[in-house]
Amino acid sequence: MLSVLSIFAGTLKFECSADRKDAVYKAGEKIIFTVKLTEDGKNAAGKFIQYRLYHDDKVVKKDKVSAAEELKIETSSDKPGWIYIQVWAKDDKDQFIKQPVTVRGKTVNQAQSITGAMVEPEKLLPPMKEPEDFDAFWDQVRKELAAVPMKVLEKVRIPEEKRVELYDVKISCAGEKPVSGYLCVPLNAKPGSCPAFVSFHGAGVRNSYKRVDMASRGLIALDINAHGIENGKPQSFYDDLKKNYYYTTLDRFRPTRYAHWNKHDRDKFYFKGMYMRLMRALEYVKSLPEWDGKHLIVSGGSQGGAQVLAACALDHDITFARAGVPAMCDHSGCLGDRRSGWPALYTRDVNRKDPAYAKCASYYDGAYFARRIRCPIWINTGFADTTCPPTSVFAAYNSIPPKTEKHIQTCPDGGHGTPHTEGMKAMNDYIKSILKNQTVKK
Repeated sequence: MLSVLSIFAGTLKFECSADRKDAVYKAGEKIIFTVKLTEDGKNAAGKFIQYRLYHDDKVVKKDKVSAAEELKIETSSDKPGWIYIQVWAKDDKDQFIKQPVTVRGKTVNQAQSITGAMVEPEKLLPPMKEPEDFDAFWDQVRKELAAVPMKVLEKVRIPEEKRVELYDVKISCAGEKPVSGYLCVPLNAKPGSCPAFVSFHGAGVRNSYKRVDMASRGLIALDINAHGIENGKPQSFYDDLKKNYYYTTLDRFRPTRYAHWNKHDRDKFYFKGMYMRLMRALEYVKSLPEWDGKHLIVSGGSQGGAQVLAACALDHDITFARAGVPAMCDHSGCLGDRRSGWPALYTRDVNRKDPAYAKCASYYDGAYFARRIRCPIWINTGFADTTCPPTSVFAAYNSIPPKTEKHIQTCPDGGHGTPHTEGMKAMNDYIKSILKNQTVKK
């Protein structure tokens, strides 16, 4: 059975697949991609397929062929890595066909598709050696955080929510910003009765989420935004921050968006503050009288998945983790001729090859945090994800100790928005089990 991706552009339909359902191969094995472009269910006569074949971050073949017949692209690789194809529809004037279609959750004005395959992904590891003082650095960060006593700066009840107790909270933290988020507590929760759930955000600038869904089930639920910013503001507030601050060039050490700010210095790098806030958020949740003292769940995707990996490494009270398409992994991937995970802090590009970037990035690599994970963790990746490449995710996943329970869900045609169905189900089952046991004990 083939794994098929279909993208509709009016009457056009792309079908792209590898010749193996899981799209996982051994080194040297032949990989065959099949591409069809149809129009109203028939061969797209008069249309053309423009394609590029990638081996990791290099284009190894490109061409334009008639869409009248099925296209087959054969390739192979003698080393572990990622292989994928991108295809576009063109007309007889060699112009990309412009029709709005949804590709991996984003609307683009081209008929296109992407699918991928992996070669021996279980062998992928970071090319760069972990810093010898990795643990010492994060121990020092803990000391910096501990020097700022945990204090509730703000805890405002939101009375409009009747199903749970909902609060807008701000908690003191080291660094420039406090922990800021929405705290949901079950109504009339007794001391020591609630598991805890903490969620982290993907990249971007937004309001925190109200995890009423979790609190309604009997969990303490805290969702923190990534930047320690105000909650409950009009959307224009967040749009303005994104446009005029977090996504703009500010000085020579901030070449682009916040994810690259001060990446030359591990002590000033933007993610240091973000990771201190996640540590303080976990500390705060564990201080709440309603917490049962036993169960602590963390969840997030992309940048939020990166925070999950860091959280699990830095707080071993966590008992279950879900990290969807985690970012911030395999920063040194370019040294192994492959793409690094978002935000590509250190690459061979002339603007990003400063050795200081590589050194700083090594202290924030999800693969190195992964080596310190002890709790069960569920991860996923898509072989069509060009934001957090599957090689970067596998470099982290393979770094998790063998004795740690770990699971990875893959999807050959899944992009950065590929659903983490197995991880969500496992998390839901874990929560059900906890609540069931509590009911039995009562």
